[in-house]
Amino acid sequence: MAGVLKANSLAFGDLVESDKGLVQETAELLERSVTGVGKQGVRVGKFRKRSWGTTGMTWLAMLVVVCVFFMLVLFMKVAPKRY
Repeated sequence: MAGVLKANSLAFGDLVESDKGLVQETAELLERSVTGVGKQGVRVGKFRKRSWGTTGMTWLAMLVVVCVFFMLVLFMKVAPKRY
């Protein structure tokens, strides 16, 4: 009985050692992944800053179009009609 218990504990110890290696390898891969995600975050931040300029210009163009439309409607209401 003691021999079986000792064999089981040794097998469990070997399993724990192999799991330690797997955990260490996974931790290294996770660290590389976190570093890569950080770099991608910086790239996305730069892209977002660049794209805001075009988004701002789009909103400005839309505002100009709406203002011109209302000015045209106002001009049509105020200007005398010629028949």
